[in-house]
Amino acid sequence: MRPTPSQKKKLYALLQEIVRLRDGPRCLKCKRTDTLQLSHIYPKGTHRLMEFLSINVKLLCQHHHIFWWHRNPIEAHEWLQTAIPVDRQKRLKLASQTYLGPFDPKLEILGLEKELEKLKT
Repeated sequence: MRPTPSQKKKLYALLQEIVRLRDGPRCLKCKRTDTLQLSHIYPKGTHRLMEFLSINVKLLCQHHHIFWWHRNPIEAHEWLQTAIPVDRQKRLKLASQTYLGPFDPKLEILGLEKELEKLKT
C-alpha cells in the first residue's frame, strides 16, 4: 500500500526529526547546516520498502547530496564505510536483503513516532 500525500509528508517530517536528533543538524560530509536534505543510502527506486527506514537515511547538504553522492557512487560508498557505525551498516545490508513488506503507512508512522520518542528521552 502506498502512502497518501499527507501520510508521505508526515513520514518525511518524522524522518527529518529523527535523523537530525540522531546525527545532528548538519551535513554528514561537510558539517554545513544550510540546504540540508534527506538522502537515502539504498536508493528508494530500487529499495522502495526501505524508503522510510531511518537507518537508510542521512543528512547531506544539497551540494553533497546532488553533486557528490549521486555522481560518485564508488567514492560515496567508500566514504560511508567510515561515516556511519558498523552495526548500522550491517543492519542496512540485512534490510536490503530481506523482504520488509507489506508496507502499511499507518504502522510506519507509529513506528517512527516511537523511535522519535526514544531519541528524545
